[in-house]
Amino acid sequence: MQEAILDKINIIKNRIIELSEEIYTNPELGFKEFETNKLICKILDEYNLSYKSDIAITGIKSTIDSKKEGPHIALLCELDSVPSTDHTYLGKKDNCAHSCGHYAQVGVMLGTFIALKEANVLDKLGGKISFIGTPAEEYCDFEYRENLVKENKISYMSGKQEMIKLNAFNDIDLVLSCHSMPPSYEGYLSEVNSSLNGFLGKKIIFKGVSTHAGFSPCDGVNALNAANVALNAISYLRETFKEEDCIRVHYVISEGGAGVNSVPDRVVIDMYIRARTLDAIKDVDTKVDRALRGGALAIGADVEIMNTGGYLPLIQDDKLTEIVKDNILKFVEEDKILKDCHSFASGDMGDLSYLLPTVQIGVSGFAGRIHGNDFRTEDKYLAYELPIKYFAETVLDLLENDAKKANEILSNYKPRLTFDEYIKLLNDTNKTNVYNAEV
Repeated sequence: MQEAILDKINIIKNRIIELSEEIYTNPELGFKEFETNKLICKILDEYNLSYKSDIAITGIKSTIDSKKEGPHIALLCELDSVPSTDHTYLGKKDNCAHSCGHYAQVGVMLGTFIALKEANVLDKLGGKISFIGTPAEEYCDFEYRENLVKENKISYMSGKQEMIKLNAFNDIDLVLSCHSMPPSYEGYLSEVNSSLNGFLGKKIIFKGVSTHAGFSPCDGVNALNAANVALNAISYLRETFKEEDCIRVHYVISEGGAGVNSVPDRVVIDMYIRARTLDAIKDVDTKVDRALRGGALAIGADVEIMNTGGYLPLIQDDKLTEIVKDNILKFVEEDKILKDCHSFASGDMGDLSYLLPTVQIGVSGFAGRIHGNDFRTEDKYLAYELPIKYFAETVLDLLENDAKKANEILSNYKPRLTFDEYIKLLNDTNKTNVYNAEV
């Protein structure tokens, strides 16, 4: 079977790379990946694969089924790009660019799926394999997404959160995915068992009283001053953050006032609280809210604090990781595999890792800076062909011998949350509190 799959990979690889690089040059933001969706569906049609293409607006799921007993393995990728102001290939509708590598992730997971289908491996093995393309991994474009929520088109701001709510993963047993490694990881060809911070999204609105900034500032309440007091208080809190919790609190002031000549009566801050554990996120959130309220109280402003469920920390499944690593070692030397790193970044793969055995492998072959204006594919073999090969081998390994290895993973796996508990956590997190000025 291995030889048959490698032959199929050799046949389809150029078509897969062509598709992925076309997506790279035509980036779209989350829940807007309509052209990306069409490109993927076109190639699924070419290989006579049925699919559902409107899950969570632009999400895609295609399944090949042996009609025999066995685990259901998901080959998962992300469709969206990153907001950007300067890139060779900016989006046609929004300022965005594929500077996170999701375009290549599509190629790897779709290429693996098609190669396995063309080699007819499930006829010999059993079980199911699904290609799943998820929208809106990048947590951004808030006004657009908030409007989608208001229009009842989505309930949550992330593609995987929304697809989980829509039961797209309820029949899945194991999740395999990949992500571009930072090009700065020179000398390494793959990365295994990395972990990611989780994060909480916050939108804070300080409300004051506007008046002429030169003539009568004493008659106003300066919302920007309230925000600055609060942000300074957060800075003084940083010494209380534990190193092992890998905490980041970062923000942008998305509205700072109507004009210089008027006392600002409305200031809006978009903020992330990141940390390695859910408990640490909750602890820092309590401290940050206290600082926000303190800034408003000091100046006499109102403050509205809106929390939205960000992403849970990524915790990869050890046993599934070992199986993927064993198959990477068929193609890569041990010293070329980076192991056990932790990143302060976040991704909604973390949400799935609380529900299902999940692996996300780091893939090399890129140049430039992650989320930078120079990110691009440098080595197509490393970025596409190599990971397709070891993911295909991994699926075979999991399903051979009556899915012995996959079943061993599943028999010992204990989810951190049930699907119902996860949705409850999201709903409990999505809350708004208003604190009125004390005069």
